[in-house]
Amino acid sequence: MISCYLRSGGKQEARVARLIVMRKGGGGKVAVNPELVTHVRSASGPITDIFFDGHQVAVEGTFEEVVARLAAPDRKPAERREEEGERRTDGAGLVIGRLGG
Repeated sequence: MISCYLRSGGKQEARVARLIVMRKGGGGKVAVNPELVTHVRSASGPITDIFFDGHQVAVEGTFEEVVARLAAPDRKPAERREEEGERRTDGAGLVIGRLGG
């Protein structure tokens, strides 16, 4: 949730959608709001179909991988960067992560 302040001096809470970016089965990327997904179906090979609001999108990944990504709680951006192996520093000033990236 983010806070929005109105000119009248009042405060209003606004909700921002959580989007998960996945690779499409036929190439390209798609951002999916997991709160709108109605069901998920395994397809041939490492492709999984996601259904929402009358749409069907084929994404790369096994059924288990896609469901895990959709069901995962929202994480802070720093946690995502560390998980993906980006460089960060620890308390002693040492750089942790992959070299050259």
